[in-house]
Amino acid sequence: MEEKESKPPKSVEGFSDWRDVWYRLDEGRGKVNLENFQNRIRCTANNHQAIPKAVQVLQAVDRTGKGYVEYGEFKDYYENELQQGSWERGVLARVALDIQDLTPQPEEEVVFRAWENLVNYVKESPSPSDFKWTWILPREYARDCLLYYVSYRSELVHPSRLSEWLMNAQAVDNLPNRAVIDLLEKCQATIRRADTNRDGYIEYDEFLRFVRVKHAKLRGATVLRRGALAVLPRNAKSLENRRYIEEYSCWPPPLFMLLITLSEIITFIIYAVDMKLPTTGSGPCPTYSPLVFNPRRRYQAWRFITYALIHSGWVHLVNNILVQLLLGLLLEMVHSWRIILIYIAGVAAGALANSLYMPSFYLAGASGGVYAVEYAHLSNLILNWSSMEYPLVQLLMILVVMGMDLGYAIWDTYTSEATATGHMAHFGGAVAGVLVGVLVLRNLEVERWEKYCRWVSLGLFGALMLCGVLLQILLPMPEYFPENDWSPMAEDREEWEHQQMWGLPKPGLTSTRGISPRPSPPRRVV
Repeated sequence: MEEKESKPPKSVEGFSDWRDVWYRLDEGRGKVNLENFQNRIRCTANNHQAIPKAVQVLQAVDRTGKGYVEYGEFKDYYENELQQGSWERGVLARVALDIQDLTPQPEEEVVFRAWENLVNYVKESPSPSDFKWTWILPREYARDCLLYYVSYRSELVHPSRLSEWLMNAQAVDNLPNRAVIDLLEKCQATIRRADTNRDGYIEYDEFLRFVRVKHAKLRGATVLRRGALAVLPRNAKSLENRRYIEEYSCWPPPLFMLLITLSEIITFIIYAVDMKLPTTGSGPCPTYSPLVFNPRRRYQAWRFITYALIHSGWVHLVNNILVQLLLGLLLEMVHSWRIILIYIAGVAAGALANSLYMPSFYLAGASGGVYAVEYAHLSNLILNWSSMEYPLVQLLMILVVMGMDLGYAIWDTYTSEATATGHMAHFGGAVAGVLVGVLVLRNLEVERWEKYCRWVSLGLFGALMLCGVLLQILLPMPEYFPENDWSPMAEDREEWEHQQMWGLPKPGLTSTRGISPRPSPPRRVV
């Protein structure tokens, strides 16, 4: 957009009539406000005496003491009461030359350019709601004679026009997202706060004060929001979209996903060193670890959670941490600590489901939590449907992923007799992610049906988890689960080392556990 340059000031002798003086003194409202008049004059060695004299003249024009001089009053006084060449005309002309063009300060530049874009938007697409100056100002009042910045600052914008512009203009992306949200909200509520003088329209000073409201935020969060807005088409932006984007925050940082990922990496390195074996993409797995889910030690309840820290091979580890970082960080930046509940619920539900489906298998890997985080995005979509970008597209993508997961799980289970993937743990994590997500994730605009949905989710998740725990303890099928192993955990290490060396359990150890000897304990990685 080309910037219109203001004309250079005329000399005192160049003022031909009252209009030349008026258009430089005027604030764009058809009046000169005496209260702020001196603040608009650039004080120089040539005008320091003329300024107070000019104020005296203008006060004389304001016979009724209103505090401002109107267009008609100034015209009559200048033409009828001030003689040609009088000192009164001289001081008015002198200060008129030094009227500042209200050039924006550096910190105000971005705000003024946005306002400039808004005014041009209003002028280029006229609307019946636009402010009509003609019913206030005389016909001969030519607003286009005003100084450039004065002209733009003096424009009045209707709330509906501001709302249109906020939704569609690219220049809006240069403003703080929080300020845009507040402006949109107040536009929809008849500008209760932005229109501080209650005249029904917004002027530049009001706009400036509103945007200058300080909001605590990090530069990283601002960049993130700008990036989110950049990929969202203009016609898809709404107050709800901006509200959701505003919730993305880098402070406090999304620590949980970073810490759990770091814990998994450290645990993997520790056991890779401890096993003293070459680590490949698919193994080995330290089944002797007190963290891994051991079906013969189900009474050690912590294993239903800690197995997520153990991974079988670097490919297994990398796949899980990439997915959980990619999906978990975005969710945690909006929903903060709630992601912890979802992740842990997914890990626990995955272990319970896999233990009931494959009771004699070891279990290692974080996919229960990863699937919970992945499918919590479906809960987030349900709760914040109107606030999401392209909700139908996101729903379709989630359904496609769900279909592919289910199809692969069925194919892998029934075509591979020795599959090492714990599909039932994936399923348990996914179910927990959806139910716990609906229960705990932030809902930016709560509707009545969503409250009922949360109660249903709470009931279903509680019932499923309670059934899973009770079946682990009280299942009326004594031989379904392996017999509990009460031996010291150190013996697990001895048996594991013997199997790595000879391919068979160490004699004297497996007989105490009620499990027939086998080449290696079956395990599932998730």
